[in-house]
Amino acid sequence: MKRILRFITLFFCGMVFARNGFSQMMNDGIFMAKGNLCGGVIYMNDSWKNYWEGTLLRDNKNIGTVTTQSIILNANYGITNRLNVLATLPYITVKPSAGILQGMSGVQDLTLAVKYIAIQTKHLSVIGSVGGSIPTNNYVADFLPLAIGLQSKTIFGRGILYYTLPANLSLTVNGTYTARSNVNVDREMYYSDKSYFTKEMVMPNVVNFGAKFGHYSYRWQLEGNFDQQITDGNIDIRRNDMPGICNKFDYTKVGFIAAYRVPQLKDIQIMVTGGKVLTGRNVGESMTFSVGLSKYIDFRKNKSSEIPSGPICRPGDVNHNAGSMQEHK
Repeated sequence: MKRILRFITLFFCGMVFARNGFSQMMNDGIFMAKGNLCGGVIYMNDSWKNYWEGTLLRDNKNIGTVTTQSIILNANYGITNRLNVLATLPYITVKPSAGILQGMSGVQDLTLAVKYIAIQTKHLSVIGSVGGSIPTNNYVADFLPLAIGLQSKTIFGRGILYYTLPANLSLTVNGTYTARSNVNVDREMYYSDKSYFTKEMVMPNVVNFGAKFGHYSYRWQLEGNFDQQITDGNIDIRRNDMPGICNKFDYTKVGFIAAYRVPQLKDIQIMVTGGKVLTGRNVGESMTFSVGLSKYIDFRKNKSSEIPSGPICRPGDVNHNAGSMQEHK
C-alpha cells in the first residue's frame, strides 16, 4: 500500500514539476522502461499577426497580434518495456494586442493515451497508440480566436514508425486520425455553409501527419520536424467574420527540438523547441517556441536486474539490455 501511495504521489508531482520526458511524447517512438515514470513541465508561446481567412492571408487590426501562452503538464509511465501510459494537461492564456475583446485563460483538456510496440526489430519499431481527450471545465469555446479550446471530446488512433540509423540518428513517421464529438454552444442558430437552427455544432474529424529526423541519444537530442493537419469538410471563415469552431483548420508546420540531460542536475533534461506555420487555411501564421524541464524516476525494486534503467532510447534496447545502459555513459 505504501508503494502504491508513493507512486500516486510521485506521479502527480511529476506532472507538476516535469513534462512527459519530452523525448517520450505521444507521437514519437521513445518509451519509458518498465517501472519508470517520466514527467515534466513546459512553457510554450505561440503568436501570430497574419492569418488565413480561408485561403486569403490577411491581418486584422481589431485584434492585432494574438498570443497564446501555455503551461503543459505531462507524465509517462512504463507499465512494461513495450507498453506506456501517458497523460497531458495544459493551462492556457490567450490575449490580443489590440481592440476591445478580452482574452481568456484556464485549464483546457485532459488527454490520456496508451502507446504499444507491436513489432520491433533491431532498427525498426512499429508502434500503435490510442487515446482521447475530455474538457476539464465549462470554458467558452465559441469565441475563436480567443477561446482556450473547442470543448469537443475526442478519440484518436495513431500509427508510428521509428527507424534508427548509425551515429544515433533516427527517423520517426506518424499518422493520426481524431474523431471529435459535436459541441453545444450558447446560441440557438449558427451559420457555416448554411443556416443551422440548433445550438449543436457539428465538428469535423481531423487527420495529422508528422515526421522528424536527427540525433537522439540518452544525453542529447537535436531533431528537425514536420507536421501537417487536414480537417474534414471545406467550411472557411466568412469574410471579416470570427472563426467558427466547426471551420476547416489546416496547416503545414516545420520546427526543431534541442535537448540535453544535465549530469550535474541528476540528469534533469532541458529542452528548447521552435516552429513556424508555413501554409494554412483558417489558422494563424504563427511562430512557436517552448522551453521546459523533465525528469524520470525509477520505481523498480531491483535496479540491478537486466531491465534497462531509464528511457528505452532506441529500438533493440528491449531485447539488447546493454543498449540503454550504454546510452547513460
